[in-house]
Amino acid sequence: MRPNHPFFALTSLAAVEAIRQPIVLLLFATCIALTAITPMVLLHAFGEYGKMARESGLALHFLFGLLAAVLAAGSSLAREVHAGTAAAVLSKPVGRTTFFLAKFAGIALVIVAFSLGAILATLLSERVAERLTDTPGGSQFMIDWRTGWWLLATPFLGLAMAGVLNYTRRIPFGSSAFLLVLTALLLVFVTTGFYDRTGLRGVFDFRVDWRVLPAGILVTAALVTVAAMAASFSTRLGTAPTLTLCGLLFILGLLWEYLLGPAPASPWRAWLYSAVPNWQHFWVSDALTGGGIIPWAYVGHVVLYAATYTGAVLCLGALSFKHTDV
Repeated sequence: MRPNHPFFALTSLAAVEAIRQPIVLLLFATCIALTAITPMVLLHAFGEYGKMARESGLALHFLFGLLAAVLAAGSSLAREVHAGTAAAVLSKPVGRTTFFLAKFAGIALVIVAFSLGAILATLLSERVAERLTDTPGGSQFMIDWRTGWWLLATPFLGLAMAGVLNYTRRIPFGSSAFLLVLTALLLVFVTTGFYDRTGLRGVFDFRVDWRVLPAGILVTAALVTVAAMAASFSTRLGTAPTLTLCGLLFILGLLWEYLLGPAPASPWRAWLYSAVPNWQHFWVSDALTGGGIIPWAYVGHVVLYAATYTGAVLCLGALSFKHTDV
């Protein structure tokens, strides 16, 4: 498709509309703030330094990202249909499938940006967590307070700057605040690389546990899959029913393997296994315990699984939207 294809224009508009939703910005800022404050209030390491900060960050990423994905995807298309703007766009030479897929692509871009911020915050939070550190006075348990306070300040700084830009230049607050918080996270992530855990300037090194990255990518894949489900449901349902159905499918996916028992031995059981996504594939933070790693081959297989399931759900959603009265 050419760069000026309507798909790209609709995708960018959908992404801007999503980040301008107050609930998306609120969930993003809250996720970053809670991830930042977690390592500074922990009183026990539970057998491994940084474990609680790491798992708390990934859990917050999953929880707040899930809410953002469902609310953004579930309300975007429904709002367009009820407001009549979908009918106006479809009256142009824009197909329904293009319109539906562009809406999802815009939401997916926002979810990826949301996840990027959450992953950066989790990496920094794990670095902040208390651990044994070599200092001029000898080894002692320390929290990286410099990184912790800088990380905690990012959402407040981004919101404050967005407020100033909105007041002085009339730039929309929601979208600018989202991007400024993400930019502040990137700046803090790079800047802290020039300082060690004691706060002294040293050789540039990010000093983060990169094992968190594949776990964050798996969570992101799960969120994009949920967004596809929400977008497909929203072709027929409102925001509240979409949120309810996605919540039920999420809970069912966590229990699906337990409910069906051992691996399928017949075609119909194999179909049942594939009908509901197994969310356990996306949450493997326990594999990082004790210095473990998540193989990139496993990440690739799960991302392919998520892409396949997302594609199937989007096909059903596009078929449903073709027969929706707008």
